[in-house]
Amino acid sequence: MIYRGPAVEIPDSPLVPFVLHRAGELRTKPALIDGLTGRELTYGALADGVKRVASALRRRGFRKGDVFAIFSPNLIEYPIAFLAVASLGGACSRARSHRKP
Repeated sequence: MIYRGPAVEIPDSPLVPFVLHRAGELRTKPALIDGLTGRELTYGALADGVKRVASALRRRGFRKGDVFAIFSPNLIEYPIAFLAVASLGGACSRARSHRKP
């Protein structure tokens, strides 16, 4: 059996503004929760982290159309790097950190 829920309207909006559009009013609320450790990252910390990382990447010459490789295990901070790259118009490529050369 195939379940079909109600139609959901998906706004035509870039990813980062869509994810962070209410970060100001939800600043102290959890945006991400690490399922293994229970660690939380608030909307405020997420938004601030995205701005900080995007600024650092821009200063180092990262531009729209560039590709950024993320070599990291699955951490709660991973979305910060991903969203920072997306906010600059870049793309992320994941390098699997648990693999041995």
